[in-house]
Amino acid sequence: MTPPRRPGAPGDRTQRGARGRTRTTDRGVSTALGYVLTLSITVVLISGLLVAAGGFVSDERERVTETELDVIGNRLASSLESADRVGAAPGESRVEATIRLPPRVAGTTYSVEVVPGSPNELVLTSTDPEVTVRVPVSTETSLAASRVDGGDVTITYDPSSETLEVAS
Repeated sequence: MTPPRRPGAPGDRTQRGARGRTRTTDRGVSTALGYVLTLSITVVLISGLLVAAGGFVSDERERVTETELDVIGNRLASSLESADRVGAAPGESRVEATIRLPPRVAGTTYSVEVVPGSPNELVLTSTDPEVTVRVPVSTETSLAASRVDGGDVTITYDPSSETLEVAS
């Protein structure tokens, strides 16, 4: 154990102030060190927040894209079912309808694939983020397999081939 030093003795880092209080003389080092530590901790915290927020935004974008594709798929399925009812009516000739769909969803392009079968399906796929949504379509008339990019599409019923076709 080291003996206590007298104020003002050699090696002592304290000084007496004007009011008789003792002050340390190495405060400049602790201020600079405190500043560097505070700055470092702040940078680490902000970096952590940015990383966490980036993941949240990415998840939200995927969810928004999926919701928009589902809405677009249901609109197109409804239009196909309407064209099927009109085209199946007796005495009808060629039926054609244009549906205005957005060219992009959540800032990305998408495509629509018509998959005939049992059941008929519309498969909507976005590019970035890659999200796929399947929407069933119920029609009496068979569907022609096709693939179109997002945007305005035309639904055509041709009585000679008795199929519904989706085209750009």
